[in-house]
Amino acid sequence: MQCERLKFLIRDWYQQVREFTLSPTKMMELVDRHVKNCETCQGDEELSLELEQLREIIRVPYVPIPKEEREEEVMEEFEYVYEEEDKEEEEY
Repeated sequence: MQCERLKFLIRDWYQQVREFTLSPTKMMELVDRHVKNCETCQGDEELSLELEQLREIIRVPYVPIPKEEREEEVMEEFEYVYEEEDKEEEEY
């Protein structure tokens, strides 16, 4: 990365991402906006590879919930609701 300004901005933005005051998506939008308007960045041939690595670093991990657990949660919610209805009927 040849642009000192971009290096500074990325450090600042990354700190904001870690503090949850800036989303990773918004950070990459800001990086792309800087690159569009910066002659130094546009002339840097290795920048696209470095930005791709940066995207991998800041990506929010997606951990899917196994199907069995999702179904159990849904069933627990329904059972709870039905239990309340049954209790109300018994009181009358």
